[in-house]
Amino acid sequence: MKLNTNANLTPLWLQHDKFKRPVSPDNMTSASSEGTEASFAFDGEIFVKGNIAVHPTGVVMRGHPTSFTVVHEELSTGDIIGRGASSTVRAATHMPSSTRLALKHVNVYDKARRDELVREITLLYDSAACPSLVRFYGAFYREGTIRIALEYMDGGSLANVVRQVGARGVPERVLAAMAFQVLWGLAHLKHRRRLHRDLKPSNLLINSAGRVKLSDFGISTELQSSIAMCSTFVGTFKYMSPERIRHAPYGHSADIWSAGVSLAEVALGAYPFPGARTHFEVMQCVLDGDVVAPCRGVVSEACCEWIGSCCDKDPAKRLPADILLGSPWLQQHGVQCEWPTVPRVPPPPATATAAI
Repeated sequence: MKLNTNANLTPLWLQHDKFKRPVSPDNMTSASSEGTEASFAFDGEIFVKGNIAVHPTGVVMRGHPTSFTVVHEELSTGDIIGRGASSTVRAATHMPSSTRLALKHVNVYDKARRDELVREITLLYDSAACPSLVRFYGAFYREGTIRIALEYMDGGSLANVVRQVGARGVPERVLAAMAFQVLWGLAHLKHRRRLHRDLKPSNLLINSAGRVKLSDFGISTELQSSIAMCSTFVGTFKYMSPERIRHAPYGHSADIWSAGVSLAEVALGAYPFPGARTHFEVMQCVLDGDVVAPCRGVVSEACCEWIGSCCDKDPAKRLPADILLGSPWLQQHGVQCEWPTVPRVPPPPATATAAI
């Protein structure tokens, strides 16, 4: 996969008659072609929305020195390994480098997915800077879809791990290594003033090397400052924080709540509110229940305290990711000094796949 870092060249494919003026990484416009919404331009060859332009062999971002090139003919595409409401993920291999990929196909004509598509590409553009975000290799347009080339995580998701280990859960040393990597990813997002907003076990991927990485940034959002708040109601209901359930303003601590609930589920081998079957019951459990209570007697008190620090009902009392990274529980398991990988978790069966 080639990486072009020369931002001084304006590729010929960006000089297209359908745009009101030539578009380059430093001179992109939200001009629309006839009959489309003002923030979206597409003529069958080039997709432009916001700061992103995707063409048949790559993607550029306005103001960014790096452009990604992915040539479809260099890819060998395999079976579907994940599926969502408006996208599919296929296994693929970049043949010149033998790099395994997860190739996410998103329908460019699905209006509801366009904003998510741009948000995901925008956040992933610099994913190589953080080892806890799934790596982005580029994107390209083909046959009515934008295809996003992502790092292939051969262990599937933590949801797969939960199904595999069942009620016995995972050992605490394993859980601590997972927690460290999730927190590292959240600390990176906070540094970039981003919220994930849909953190859950199926969006936490694992590979056979023991790396755990955050994925699926389609509904992530940017905050204007470290203390700014958001109020949009998006994401998976079961892992939402109490303030989000109440439609109150929320910030980075909402992602911390989701991380705590997700890792409690991995520890228990089941959702920490097992009796909640309807949306109303889930809502009541999130607002009134105790995430820590089912963990007592299953994990150590130090682990329970860590989960409690993530899942305090009061968002102001939840500890931020950078503080949680230095918690006594993680230090107890020796993951504070070197990059931890997840030990002794066998990969899921070959039929288990990462959820989108």
